[in-house]
Amino acid sequence: MTRRFLALLALAPFAALATSLIPHTVPQRALASDRVALVEVIERQTVAEPGAPRRIKTHTQLLVRENVRGTGPSSVTLVQLGGTLGQQAFIVPGDAEFVVGERALVFLHCPAPERCYLVAMGEGKLPIVDGDAVVVHDMVTGEFARRPLKALIAELRALPPGKVKGPAGGAR
Repeated sequence: MTRRFLALLALAPFAALATSLIPHTVPQRALASDRVALVEVIERQTVAEPGAPRRIKTHTQLLVRENVRGTGPSSVTLVQLGGTLGQQAFIVPGDAEFVVGERALVFLHCPAPERCYLVAMGEGKLPIVDGDAVVVHDMVTGEFARRPLKALIAELRALPPGKVKGPAGGAR
């Protein structure tokens, strides 16, 4: 009995690793997404869950300017845990931040057509800079690089079809 417990205890770090953010390439993020889209942030609102004032979420309204992979409504609500509500702040390390008016390429998991979550937390948002470039984070080296937006979109559209899922979980 003691040996089994010690063996399970030795595996605990691997279980923790399996639940943490795993480095993914941009194509891997796209293949794990229901939808990849070029969006503009039009509104942000932080709310408390009814009956649980300490559980706060931030809802970001995204206007879809262009679908890169997958399809869906022209506007979606991105839901993220945490935010700032009055004097209460709960920040999730590693998650993306959005600002009204900014544009980004986002990788979305959408359990409902108009309600989505980021794939790979903060790595599910690639900011658009200078109008035609995207900032890509290499999760293995930790380095950031600018890439032409059109080239990245072409690369993502060239990925094998049928891997991206639709908004309600069905294959596309």
